[in-house]
Amino acid sequence: MKDRLRPTRPRSRWLIMIGAALIALMMSAAPASAHYVYDGGWTYRTDYDCTANRSEISHGRYGDGYSRSDVAAWEKSLIAQCTFPSYRPGGYIKTRVHLYKWNSAKKKWTHCYSSPWYSNTRNKHKIDLRVTYKGHGNGPGCGKGYYGTVAEGYVYNGGWHGGAIWSGYHYLPIS
Repeated sequence: MKDRLRPTRPRSRWLIMIGAALIALMMSAAPASAHYVYDGGWTYRTDYDCTANRSEISHGRYGDGYSRSDVAAWEKSLIAQCTFPSYRPGGYIKTRVHLYKWNSAKKKWTHCYSSPWYSNTRNKHKIDLRVTYKGHGNGPGCGKGYYGTVAEGYVYNGGWHGGAIWSGYHYLPIS
């Protein structure tokens, strides 16, 4: 009877070791996936003219955080709308970011910081803005807590087309 049970023991040990290795791998990958939070999509879309924006909040390299906005101009190709990069002259794409901190006492997001407007300086179809908060381990300047970015992005084509998008939230500074 003991001989019949022996082959299953090494197999079960093997499965336990594989399971433990997979759990360790998933746990070690979790902090990297929480490094930044973002969302993106179309903030303006017609049959011929489209604006895409991506908003991001991150703890960054040193834990104090940064906000990011990526804005791109697209246009209709021969087969589908919003599939071809639309190059715009200098000053025709603009973006800025707003930083908000969660106020748990008031149960609302409070404004912490707004960047100035940034524009493309030459013929491009996309611009990226990254604002780094250097608080020497103290976070973006409004204290420890949950922060989120609202990124505004617009493209000029007879008028300013675009809008704002929320990143989601992230705790800053990390310790």
